[in-house]
Amino acid sequence: MEKEGRVLVIDPGGFSEDDAALGADVVLVTHEHPDHFNEARLRVGLEANPAAEIWTLRSVAEQLSAAFPGRVHTVGDGDAFSAAGFDVTVHGELHAVIHPDIPRITNVGFLVDGSVFHPGDALTVPERSVDTLLLPVMAPWSKIS
Repeated sequence: MEKEGRVLVIDPGGFSEDDAALGADVVLVTHEHPDHFNEARLRVGLEANPAAEIWTLRSVAEQLSAAFPGRVHTVGDGDAFSAAGFDVTVHGELHAVIHPDIPRITNVGFLVDGSVFHPGDALTVPERSVDTLLLPVMAPWSKIS
């Protein structure tokens, strides 16, 4: 997303372009699965822009905090923050069930500027209507009927 010359990127994972986080002022990561979180791609963005910051859940923050002190922020359900001119609220706590035998992990969704919601891989619904809902288009837990 771009606003007033600032760039916000959500989930630059393994299926994203190699430079997905390059040019970002803000990066939001919903969870640690590799299709949402790719450490190498994040490092490229953070190293290119010393002012860039990440907001994410604890499991991802723990992997990045030592290398980028003060630039990696841990968030959870109910948190709200402003970053590079974007107002963000955090929603949800758990990834959708992939399979009954696979443990669920933490997953947070992000509502940006009250209008764009990215739930990660969760079935989280924000408390209010949103203008734009970003959805996973393919997942082992999704269905069309």
